[in-house]
Amino acid sequence: MELIGAALAFFSAFCYALGSVAATRDAQRNAGRGTAVVLSTVLTLLLAGGLWLAIGPPLPSDSGALLYGAAWFCISGILATVIGRVTFFRSVELAGAVETSVLRRLMPVFSAVLAVLFLGEHITDGMLVAFVLVFVGIGLVVWGNLRRLAVSEASAPAAARNAGRALAVGSAASYGAAYVTRKLGMQTFPDPLAGTFIGAVVGLAYFCALAPFNARYRTQVAGLLKRPTRWQLVSAGALSVGQIALFAALKFTDVTVVAIIASVEMFMAAWLAGFVIRSEPKPGPIFLLASLIAMAGITVLAIERG
Repeated sequence: MELIGAALAFFSAFCYALGSVAATRDAQRNAGRGTAVVLSTVLTLLLAGGLWLAIGPPLPSDSGALLYGAAWFCISGILATVIGRVTFFRSVELAGAVETSVLRRLMPVFSAVLAVLFLGEHITDGMLVAFVLVFVGIGLVVWGNLRRLAVSEASAPAAARNAGRALAVGSAASYGAAYVTRKLGMQTFPDPLAGTFIGAVVGLAYFCALAPFNARYRTQVAGLLKRPTRWQLVSAGALSVGQIALFAALKFTDVTVVAIIASVEMFMAAWLAGFVIRSEPKPGPIFLLASLIAMAGITVLAIERG
């Protein structure tokens, strides 16, 4: 069962990578007219809700347990869709995409700490080795992008950069906490489809509530009435499937395992963008070495879980 969870987490990371690359491709071809964020929320709601009605297990007989689990699912939706996403986009505006992307890799650290504190999880030797290998891979990528980081630092005031960095760390913490709250919800309401559906409802309610006051959200909600582009559908569909797979992974294995595996999304995205979708330059030798080291960490986890 543990290996199933690790496999689902890996599949989820691939889906998220595909979704992000497809969204970038759509922005390149359609002048940033993407609606994949809200569209993916709607598709997630429909897909998870439909599967829940069709194949979902019966609701918990204990109404208290049902409400407890649903409340945690709502909190996870707020943490991931609202706080995590809003702080992420704002951090990109202030500190730049490169530095924000690097700081967002701290998410597994927050997940692991919170999982130990609130779920009683234990960091095994395999987890620790995987943690180190994945972060060595990420460190190599950062080292290979030092010049780009220096350029981004020179292009923005120090106060703005520091604020952006703080928001990026806050985004990583919020996403990491969302993993833990999802796991807490499934302790009494062990249905990943229901959890995904409830989180999507919260996210959609947030976008609709803010649409009258936020031009970006208003454009994206209004865009639902237009025919989506091919890349918008690919992005939204991949993100929806990835979110369901992520929830399912948390049912079978530890939060720390899922968070570590989710970190390889950045490597998958680069290879997809460079060789499959061809929206970005092909990764070089340093990135290849970093990818192999990170995948070695995931292999260690898979062997331990098997």
